[in-house]
Amino acid sequence: MNAFMEPRSVALIGVSRKSGPGSFNIMESIMQYGYKGRIFPINPRAREILGIKVYPTIGSVREEVDLAVISAPRENALSIIEDCVASKVKAAIIVNQGYADADDKGKEIQQAIIEVARRGGMRVLGPNTLGVLNNFNGFTTSFMPIAKEKSPVGLICQSGILFVGAMEFSGTIGKGIDIGNACDIGFCDALRYLGEDPDIELIAIHMEGLNQAREFASLAARVGKKKPIIIFKTGSSERGAASAMTHSGTMAGNYHLYKAALQKAGVTFLEESGKMVYAVKTLGSLPPMEGSKVAVITFSGAAGIMISDALERHGLRLSSLAATTIRSAAELSPEWMPLGNPLDIWPAVMKHGAAKAYSVTLRAVMNDPNVDGVICIAIAPEVPTFSFLDVSGALNEVMEEAPSKPVVAWLYGPNPLEMAKQFESTKRIMTYPTLELAVWALSILRDKYAVSGMK
Repeated sequence: MNAFMEPRSVALIGVSRKSGPGSFNIMESIMQYGYKGRIFPINPRAREILGIKVYPTIGSVREEVDLAVISAPRENALSIIEDCVASKVKAAIIVNQGYADADDKGKEIQQAIIEVARRGGMRVLGPNTLGVLNNFNGFTTSFMPIAKEKSPVGLICQSGILFVGAMEFSGTIGKGIDIGNACDIGFCDALRYLGEDPDIELIAIHMEGLNQAREFASLAARVGKKKPIIIFKTGSSERGAASAMTHSGTMAGNYHLYKAALQKAGVTFLEESGKMVYAVKTLGSLPPMEGSKVAVITFSGAAGIMISDALERHGLRLSSLAATTIRSAAELSPEWMPLGNPLDIWPAVMKHGAAKAYSVTLRAVMNDPNVDGVICIAIAPEVPTFSFLDVSGALNEVMEEAPSKPVVAWLYGPNPLEMAKQFESTKRIMTYPTLELAVWALSILRDKYAVSGMK
């Protein structure tokens, strides 16, 4: 895998002579991204591209080549792979579509490529892939725009959309492997690599089909003891499975069997679009939740009622707060205010201000032995006009010395995006756009603890 992710030299076979906007020139993209290794453009109809000498064939390159990136028509792919094997190239990425994802002819070509590569000891990624990205060394084979950030999140996917649209799917990614059709390099190779990578702390996976379910489940169980693994599974329905076959050329497999195996292995398994980004930030930032008992702190009694149904849906429950916890809140509240869980602190806010009322209450529930996790419901005010309602700084100050319990928040009001940044500034409190997602986040932290062997 080092030949794909950390190549010292790259041959670009079929590289375009065009450059500039709209050219989709992989060579231009690699150079702009910051790659520092040797580049060998291969194109029999050019002598120089972007100021770099061009070679007519891979065989005419007299230096060692770690990685070949092939963007040529499928009818030329097999002969190119044969030339790469003859030149002792360690690894190859086949970018283009039209193989097992297309028709019978494409399947034949793909199978022939696998056989030639295996005989020659060369590994192949793809076909139908954007390849790889490594923000820790400034290398990518993507010809599409990608955010560049040294994030501790590693991504394995079967579609380039998760590279380009990372912020919508998983958030920032530090390293990514698009296995495409997975003719050779597959989920197991990619997971093993990222599982051993010291730069990566969490692994997010987009999966259409899985051909090595038993091996993958065993590997995921081992890797998952060190790093959270999140799988967003598509193609689980009958129609979705058919679409997966035409997209990546992989069978969706016996879905229910390997879903159960992966969940048993401790993998967080997602089936709904839009949840991966929240799963990544939850498991990447918050501690596991040791039980199902939740404390809710709220400015609104109505919001506290709304959350009860969501807790039940996700197998969580309101905790019975200790007498000392109730007393701490009662000391700030009017005598007439009945207190329980959820803790409605709005009357206390009116007497003592939002920052004091919320921070005292949060400190009390965090130290309550009957509480496993906390949901904070707070206002997201416009600042500076309503800064007196911003409790983000006060709550983060409490969290500096608080026990290791997960705290999630739902913010309502006119300024939720800006306030979310403030709440998440120390990575001790994570925010969510709905109460349902906030409750779900605690549930996956509870599930993670339950299967981790710690309980």
